[in-house]
Amino acid sequence: MEDQLSNLLAQAQKLQAEITRLQEEMKTKTVEVSVDGGTVRVIATGGQYIKDIFIDPNFIHPANAKVIKSLIVEGVNMALDRAKQMAEKEMKKITGGFTMPKIPGMF
Repeated sequence: MEDQLSNLLAQAQKLQAEITRLQEEMKTKTVEVSVDGGTVRVIATGGQYIKDIFIDPNFIHPANAKVIKSLIVEGVNMALDRAKQMAEKEMKKITGGFTMPKIPGMF
Protein backbone atom coordinates (compact mmCIF):
# COMPACT_ATOMS: atom_id res chain seq x y z
CA MET A 1 0.00 0.00 0.00
CA GLU A 2 2.80 2.39 0.92
CA ASP A 3 4.59 1.58 -2.35
CA GLN A 4 1.44 2.36 -4.32
CA LEU A 5 0.97 5.66 -2.52
CA SER A 6 4.62 6.52 -3.05
CA ASN A 7 4.29 5.61 -6.73
CA LEU A 8 1.16 7.73 -7.09
CA LEU A 9 2.87 10.69 -5.43
CA ALA A 10 5.87 10.34 -7.74
CA GLN A 11 3.57 10.28 -10.78
CA ALA A 12 1.72 13.36 -9.53
CA GLN A 13 5.01 15.21 -9.03
CA LYS A 14 6.16 14.22 -12.51
CA LEU A 15 2.85 15.41 -13.99
CA GLN A 16 3.12 18.71 -12.10
CA ALA A 17 6.64 19.21 -13.48
CA GLU A 18 5.37 18.51 -17.00
CA ILE A 19 2.48 20.96 -16.55
CA THR A 20 4.88 23.64 -15.31
CA ARG A 21 7.17 22.98 -18.30
CA LEU A 22 4.19 23.19 -20.65
CA GLN A 23 3.03 26.48 -19.14
CA GLU A 24 6.47 27.97 -19.77
CA GLU A 25 6.56 26.53 -23.30
CA MET A 26 3.12 27.99 -24.08
CA LYS A 27 4.47 31.46 -23.27
CA THR A 28 6.75 31.19 -26.32
CA LYS A 29 4.52 29.33 -28.80
CA THR A 30 2.34 31.57 -30.93
CA VAL A 31 -0.78 31.41 -33.06
CA GLU A 32 -1.74 33.92 -35.73
CA VAL A 33 -5.20 34.72 -37.02
CA SER A 34 -6.23 36.86 -39.94
CA VAL A 35 -9.52 38.75 -40.15
CA ASP A 36 -11.21 40.20 -43.22
CA GLY A 37 -8.72 38.77 -45.67
CA GLY A 38 -5.71 40.05 -43.76
CA THR A 39 -6.95 43.55 -42.95
CA VAL A 40 -6.22 42.74 -39.31
CA ARG A 41 -3.82 40.05 -38.07
CA VAL A 42 -3.40 39.13 -34.42
CA ILE A 43 -0.58 37.10 -32.88
CA ALA A 44 -1.12 35.53 -29.45
CA THR A 45 0.94 33.20 -27.29
CA GLY A 46 -0.26 29.88 -25.96
CA GLY A 47 -0.31 31.62 -22.60
CA GLN A 48 -3.13 33.74 -24.05
CA TYR A 49 -1.11 36.96 -24.27
CA ILE A 50 -1.55 39.23 -27.29
CA LYS A 51 1.90 39.60 -28.76
CA ASP A 52 1.13 41.83 -31.74
CA ILE A 53 -1.63 43.28 -33.89
CA PHE A 54 -1.13 44.27 -37.51
CA ILE A 55 -3.53 46.54 -39.38
CA ASP A 56 -3.27 46.99 -43.14
CA PRO A 57 -2.09 50.61 -43.53
CA ASN A 58 -4.31 51.01 -46.60
CA PHE A 59 -7.35 50.44 -44.39
CA ILE A 60 -6.48 53.00 -41.72
CA HIS A 61 -8.74 55.99 -42.23
CA PRO A 62 -10.96 57.80 -39.70
CA ALA A 63 -14.04 56.69 -41.61
CA ASN A 64 -13.05 53.06 -40.96
CA ALA A 65 -12.57 53.46 -37.18
CA LYS A 66 -15.65 51.45 -36.16
CA VAL A 67 -14.86 48.66 -38.60
CA ILE A 68 -11.22 48.55 -37.49
CA LYS A 69 -12.28 48.32 -33.85
CA SER A 70 -14.69 45.50 -34.67
CA LEU A 71 -12.05 43.60 -36.65
CA ILE A 72 -9.50 43.98 -33.84
CA VAL A 73 -11.96 42.65 -31.26
CA GLU A 74 -12.85 39.74 -33.55
CA GLY A 75 -9.19 38.99 -34.24
CA VAL A 76 -8.19 39.14 -30.57
CA ASN A 77 -11.01 36.80 -29.58
CA MET A 78 -10.13 34.38 -32.37
CA ALA A 79 -6.43 34.45 -31.44
CA LEU A 80 -7.12 33.84 -27.75
CA ASP A 81 -9.49 30.99 -28.59
CA ARG A 82 -6.91 29.39 -30.88
CA ALA A 83 -4.18 29.85 -28.25
CA LYS A 84 -6.41 28.17 -25.66
CA GLN A 85 -7.08 25.27 -28.05
CA MET A 86 -3.34 24.88 -28.66
CA ALA A 87 -2.62 24.82 -24.91
CA GLU A 88 -5.41 22.30 -24.28
CA LYS A 89 -4.09 20.06 -27.08
CA GLU A 90 -0.59 20.15 -25.60
CA MET A 91 -1.99 19.49 -22.11
CA LYS A 92 -3.81 16.38 -23.39
CA LYS A 93 -0.50 15.09 -24.76
CA ILE A 94 1.13 15.14 -21.33
CA THR A 95 -1.91 13.94 -19.37
CA GLY A 96 -2.67 11.11 -21.77
CA GLY A 97 -6.10 12.55 -22.45
CA PHE A 98 -6.99 12.65 -18.77
CA THR A 99 -9.28 15.63 -18.27
CA MET A 100 -7.80 17.96 -15.70
CA PRO A 101 -10.15 20.01 -13.55
CA LYS A 102 -10.31 23.67 -14.53
CA ILE A 103 -7.85 25.42 -12.26
CA PRO A 104 -8.01 29.23 -12.40
CA GLY A 105 -4.91 30.69 -14.01
CA MET A 106 -3.68 27.36 -15.39
CA PHE A 107 -4.73 27.98 -19.04
